[in-house]
Amino acid sequence: MSMTTQAALTVLPVTAGALIGFVPTYLMERRREREALRKRWDEPMHQLCSETVVCVRKILYGRNQVKYSDADKDVVLSEMEDDYQRLPLLVEQIRLLGTRDLQVAARLMLRHAYAVRLEARGEPDPRADEYSKIPYERLVDAVQQFRVEARKQLRVETPEEIAREEP
Repeated sequence: MSMTTQAALTVLPVTAGALIGFVPTYLMERRREREALRKRWDEPMHQLCSETVVCVRKILYGRNQVKYSDADKDVVLSEMEDDYQRLPLLVEQIRLLGTRDLQVAARLMLRHAYAVRLEARGEPDPRADEYSKIPYERLVDAVQQFRVEARKQLRVETPEEIAREEP
């Protein structure tokens, strides 16, 4: 047997062993990196979605105060306006981190929040002919859909299982 053949027969098992050890290690490392990246964005997404829903809930609450209570309407409308001005900024942040379905759900909340705001000020619904429901009901439905999409992105096991606002 020649020296090169003998060297090749020695190097071949060593190379094969190194390759057999390297491939699983590489694949596991890649998997860990992907999981770490996913987890890194989960907390900011959770926080962002929570802030967005709180902002919209405040708009809905303000609408109910204007419609059904003796609260100072000018103060309530001013607070609603502040919340509405903040909402597009939150929706833009969702567009950076969220799935397409989550982005669409966020945009629908913004769209219906606009109509709720106008309705609270005594102005007509600009999209009344597009929808069969009033702006308040449309916004409540949009919030529910947003929650489902946020839960999907955050990998909740049963994202659709959310109690309705009004049992």
